[in-house]
Order: sequence, then structure tokens, then C-alpha cells
Amino acid sequence: MDSPRVEFALLADRAEAVNGKLYVLGGAWDRITVQDFSQPVVISFAVSIIVPWNACNEEHTLSVKLLDDDGQPAGAEVEGAFNAGRPPSLARGEEQRVLIAVPAMPVQLPRAGGYLVLVGIDGAEQMRVRFRATPPGQVVAQGTPPS
Repeated sequence: MDSPRVEFALLADRAEAVNGKLYVLGGAWDRITVQDFSQPVVISFAVSIIVPWNACNEEHTLSVKLLDDDGQPAGAEVEGAFNAGRPPSLARGEEQRVLIAVPAMPVQLPRAGGYLVLVGIDGAEQMRVRFRATPPGQVVAQGTPPS
């Protein structure tokens, strides 16, 4: 495989990538309570990318897009470049991990319901992360209740 690939992507209350480590607070959620849909909410994204030896020392593009259940843009899109250089200690053929985080992005969710985060590299979709936005007080089933 000669192209970078997404190893994982997650949503968080706060995420930072510092010195090759990912710091996450309130991560990997799939539901968010929105107090007021007329106000933006702050969402963080964290992505781990595996870069093969042959894709090092080249510029690549990461894109993160937020869509609603109908596939329409839902107020957030981030795109940025990354380049994994080959350090002298990297063995021939060895892959590298690149961690990227968007620490705090205000997002205007138009309504309660399902949303989809599309993560792509170099224009090709790599991963989908789904989540649901709910108003306060809405009861959401978390499995089957005991009988």
C-alpha cells in the first residue's frame, strides 16, 4: 500500500496532538446534547493517519466534512496539508503514524438528528463517523433494559 490511510477518527470535547501524542478529553462520543440549536457548539476532531514508507516526504491533504442525515453540508469543513518526513532512525519500509487534531471548532448544527463526519485523504473518502445531536432532556436508550 503506497497511500496514507486513516487508522482512526474520533469526536471529542477537546483534542490536541502534541509531539506525536494525542491528548483527548471527552473523546469517542456518538451523541451530543445541544442546549440551543441557534448557538454553535464546540467540537474537536482527532485523526490518526498511517503513512507508508513510499508516501513519506510528499505533501498530502486531510479533509474533514460534516454532513446532516440527508447528505447536506452541516456547517463544518476543514482541510489541511501534512507531510511525514523520513527521520534517519526510520527503517526501510517502515510506516509512520501522523496525529492531527482540530482542538476546538465552533459548529452550527441546524437541528436535532443524525450527522456524519467524512474523513478523506488526497480527495478519497477514508472513514465515516456518525453522531446524533439531541436537545436537553431527551431520553436516549442505551441498550436493552433488564427485565
